[in-house]
Amino acid sequence: MLALSKLAPELVYQEMRYRKFYGDPVITRDVADSGWLSRPLLLGSLWGARETALENGVLFGAGITQVLQGVVAGDSDDDANYVGSADVWLGLDSGRAGLWPGGLIFAHIEGNWGDPVSGSGALLPVNADSIDPGLPSKFALSELYLTQALSEQVMMIIGKADWAAFVDTTFFANNERTQFLNEGLMNNAALGAFVPYTALGAMFLATPTKELAIGGGVIQNAGNATKSGFDELDVDKLTFAGALMYNPIFGKLPGSYQMLLGYTSKDSPDFAVDGRYFIEEIIGVRPTNDKEGNYALTVTASQYVWVDESVSVGRGRLPVGFGPFLRLGFTPDDRNLIDQFYSVGVGGTGIPSVGRADDHWGVGWAGAHISSDFRGLAGDLGATGLDDFEHVVEAFYNFALTPAVSISLDIQYVNPTNSDRDDLVLMGTRLQLDL
Repeated sequence: MLALSKLAPELVYQEMRYRKFYGDPVITRDVADSGWLSRPLLLGSLWGARETALENGVLFGAGITQVLQGVVAGDSDDDANYVGSADVWLGLDSGRAGLWPGGLIFAHIEGNWGDPVSGSGALLPVNADSIDPGLPSKFALSELYLTQALSEQVMMIIGKADWAAFVDTTFFANNERTQFLNEGLMNNAALGAFVPYTALGAMFLATPTKELAIGGGVIQNAGNATKSGFDELDVDKLTFAGALMYNPIFGKLPGSYQMLLGYTSKDSPDFAVDGRYFIEEIIGVRPTNDKEGNYALTVTASQYVWVDESVSVGRGRLPVGFGPFLRLGFTPDDRNLIDQFYSVGVGGTGIPSVGRADDHWGVGWAGAHISSDFRGLAGDLGATGLDDFEHVVEAFYNFALTPAVSISLDIQYVNPTNSDRDDLVLMGTRLQLDL
């Protein structure tokens, strides 16, 4: 019977936004229960419980992320803050369970604690992980959905999900656990007007070739991760999207290229300000507008330019190597807070020449353009001092202490959109535990 977690482990990686789970063909029980310095998951097979669950189609993963981050130059309401989050992922592979072929029910439970750095004048959060599933500290069943293969080339996803995780992904800037921290280098900020962090929706995905995928879907443009979404399901608040995803391999160099066109029927009474962005904190008011409908174009790309062929990796896993990444986003300036978004950088997995094949590293820039219409309206309401751009430069190095434990060093320079506030330099460290 067709089992998606066996046939396409890369799909599970994408849904977990992490390339590791018990049941991956390269994480056998012997590997999971190896020594503490070599096992990829701290809890191993849980004395065989994970293996028994897997034989019945149940997948389980968990992780804890902890960040200590502070402002070392510039002004902020905070000097240093500790925040943390915990994630649990549960999957039921219907094929492995002997129920029906090609189904995967996926659930994501998460919680966060602590107060992130605030009062800095920055629009985008300097730690993306600290704001989900919500502020202040929240606990939620953020995602619950079904992925179903309808044929060898057509797949359906339906339920409550983080939809951007399917159409806005890069190899080097997509994982708050081992890569960048700043929201501007984790996600395309232009999508905030169209897709909440998690929302009800449905998507169809066709793969006419191994490298090409074409998707289309309808997604709720309301609600948040802490609510079911059914109370806010409204035909006048939907986003319709079409996506093109191309994943070539040039020689042995993987690439990932995605283009998304989106339209939302939701009126824009607040310049489509996503709740995760701190505009009200910056200007003290939330400007209003009554435009109908909205649309966006985004482009996401990453490409390996070198891989170390001497290091063997499992199918679906990132090779050891490095390459560039970019994100672009464009929306109308008369109804959006952010009407242009750009990020670009270079990242890598491992430095094998010094025996660091499991490390991650990267450096990048992100720029969010604040629409001139928004700045004009904010000025009419008495809020002044908004620059046209917010700039972020970030660099990090993630040391794998063991395959299951890593620690990151991170530095950010932020030129905030609030020109009345100083430029910032932030330093942070992150401890990641894969359970």
